[in-house]
Amino acid sequence: MAQVKAPSKNQLKAPSKSAATAAPSEDVQPFAINEKGQITDQLTALNIDPADAQAANDAVAKALEQLDRKTTNSGRAVLQPQGPGKPKRLVALQLYSAKSLAVELQRGADGSFGYKLAPNATENDDERVSSVPSATPTAGVGARSVVAGSVALVKLSASSGLATSLASTGASSATLKELTEALSGFQMGGTKVEVWKGRTVDGTPRLLAAAVGDGTAKRSFWWFAPPNEPEGWFDESGRRLGGSGLTEPSGGSRVSSPFGFRRYYGRSSGGGFHNGIDYESKTGMPIYAAADGTINHQGWYFNYGRTVKISHADNFETLYAHMSRFADGMGPGSHIRKGDLIGYVGSTGRSTGPHLHFSVIVNGQFVDPEPYLSGKGIHSVLVGESLVAYRQWQQDIRKAAGAKDDSNNRFRGLQGAEPWSQNPFSSRNIDRL
Repeated sequence: MAQVKAPSKNQLKAPSKSAATAAPSEDVQPFAINEKGQITDQLTALNIDPADAQAANDAVAKALEQLDRKTTNSGRAVLQPQGPGKPKRLVALQLYSAKSLAVELQRGADGSFGYKLAPNATENDDERVSSVPSATPTAGVGARSVVAGSVALVKLSASSGLATSLASTGASSATLKELTEALSGFQMGGTKVEVWKGRTVDGTPRLLAAAVGDGTAKRSFWWFAPPNEPEGWFDESGRRLGGSGLTEPSGGSRVSSPFGFRRYYGRSSGGGFHNGIDYESKTGMPIYAAADGTINHQGWYFNYGRTVKISHADNFETLYAHMSRFADGMGPGSHIRKGDLIGYVGSTGRSTGPHLHFSVIVNGQFVDPEPYLSGKGIHSVLVGESLVAYRQWQQDIRKAAGAKDDSNNRFRGLQGAEPWSQNPFSSRNIDRL
């Protein structure tokens, strides 16, 4: 979609309960474009500052030179009150053609308006790159750096239940649930369990690693936040526990339209690129976060309607569109957990009926969500750069635990000799922690 300036850091805080559900705001007003492509009179009628109205009109005239003036004949103005008796400030404009969003205009610091054509505004454009507002993700570099000296060992007996035993570590219920599920394949009766807890540079207390069993049967698992995938638990080979990085956001609703090229609805010919998965549903049905992360956009976004966008890693985001309303008490900057309620199904924006449009965005590009939901293919195993970062992360945890730094044996076990998964936390291997 069209480029919108990302929110500044001081905007990244959860709004009040009432603000979280109000989108679009009451200061969004529709208007018409006259036959000559002029909008000054229409904007002035909305009590907009005359200087803003003229600046916007000049920018619109330039934008319309690249579009069909006959079909681009309506728009919406985003207004900002300046106080009783004063004209309103024009913040942004969106112009629509008969087909969809055509162009967006944004007010600059100097009062002038810049414009950007929206995807599909011309025949050669496509919706493959995300430009929905975003912000710094939660599971970034800070989440992959351990605070020295913060790592501590917690020895447990699983007889009382893993979640109960780990309650004192301060881990979230979602983290405990994931770790419990990851270890569910073991006979946990009186099994020895060792868990390493610590704190990452972003200030978050975390469960970092776990070892189950003893002797040759001992196996270890590690929490990790890859740079381009959702965080999770992985075994020694880098295989994600649980198989899939994302959980379905729709509660098992039927997929009505897959990712990729498709014909436009209601047309006998022509098609376009569909940058996500559509889930058929009913208005008001719940929508859940597909993974842990931070909300970086919550608001109306043109053809997407009411939209929530979540950052899960440096270069990994999910998008949820066409909502009827947002969940109470959360907004940009809110930290959420996998499975948290974030909104309700609707048909806002460009939509033919109630459904959830769900997208996955990696490095700014829309990609097929299905492999991340099913756990099939390479997305279930760390490879390449992510695997290298994972090995470094394991070594960093060992160092933070107070281990001796033996540079000659730093990566012992990676080629099969004394593999870490054999017994990584035993006392005889403390020099390798």
